[in-house]
Amino acid sequence: MGALEQSVQRAQESRGEVESATVHEMKPKTTAKKTSRKKAPARKTTAKKRGT
Repeated sequence: MGALEQSVQRAQESRGEVESATVHEMKPKTTAKKTSRKKAPARKTTAKKRGT
């Protein structure tokens, strides 16, 4: 792990990055709860005949 940190530090120095990056702690996303509603089965209707 130390070798990785040294490599990163050397790369940052070669790019001219002297300052460390600012890290912001992020809040976990809350997902909206979906209400599972039972759907009524589709009704099958027959066509009505019109008597004329």
